[in-house]
Amino acid sequence: MRLELLEYVHENLPEGFTPYYIYSIIVNEEEVGRITVRVGSDLEHYYDGHIGYTVFEEYQGHNYAYQGCLLLKTMIEFDHLIMTCDPHNKASQKVIQKLGCQYIETKVIPQYLRKFFNQDEKEKMIYMWR
Repeated sequence: MRLELLEYVHENLPEGFTPYYIYSIIVNEEEVGRITVRVGSDLEHYYDGHIGYTVFEEYQGHNYAYQGCLLLKTMIEFDHLIMTCDPHNKASQKVIQKLGCQYIETKVIPQYLRKFFNQDEKEKMIYMWR
């Protein structure tokens, strides 16, 4: 498995967005998912987290998100990162817990930030990855 940088998005960002990197998760020369790393403070990413990941449906169930996060940790230096997930997203919770992230709290997403989330996302479980 490897991570391949697809894009660094840092220009003409919408208000409230910070720069971010998009990596492709590659297994056996096939893209199986993506990891996004958002640049910015804990406060700026308290509800969306510094890291977001998705594994394409046909590749789910193989720990690719977990393995991708571990690879990412070897590529970037950080003291800690905020990671979040929807309380109903059990797969993401498993990844976060397997990484050894510390649970901080579950919080309702403030109204002024809801425009950045899917309509059905009302609250986030917030973790710290050291």
